Amino acid sequence: MIFRLQLGNWRFTFTVAPVTTIVGVNSRLPDGRHILMWDFDDTTLEEVIKQLGYVQRVYKLSSISILETKKGKNFIAYCFRAFPWQKVVEIIAFTKGVDKNFFKYGVYRERFTLRVTPKGSRKPHIVHRIQSNIMPDVNIKDLNSWVKYQTLADGYKSKRYEVKIGVSA
Repeated sequence: MIFRLQLGNWRFTFTVAPVTTIVGVNSRLPDGRHILMWDFDDTTLEEVIKQLGYVQRVYKLSSISILETKKGKNFIAYCFRAFPWQKVVEIIAFTKGVDKNFFKYGVYRERFTLRVTPKGSRKPHIVHRIQSNIMPDVNIKDLNSWVKYQTLADGYKSKRYEVKIGVSA
């Protein structure tokens, strides 16, 4: 539930919701460069492959691994090729269908984060790999920025309640 209370020009928001703790990996590498990460929601594997294949050809990327995070509709992807932050933002922004919140919060925090542990019964698992002749310049052992965070539990739908006091319409 989300409770909003507005007193004059002040709004107070309180959230009561079930959460789950998960672990994610950040895009930032020790040298300041970043690997490429993508998050796609409410789409198909075929569409993700199409979009990432196009981006891979345009930017001459190494192989891209696609993982399913929700059966048939949510996917994440990694490319183990490192770029400066501005280039990573450009490439991800260029990719059609990327989750807008993933992009927005990643740009705000100056790093992208993808979940690696299960969320409820949903564990990310690899479903496709887009091959490339370009070699990766990073491997999984180079990733040393991990984060534990909380997210809403699966299946939770919030209800909103709002009270306004001393506010003119």
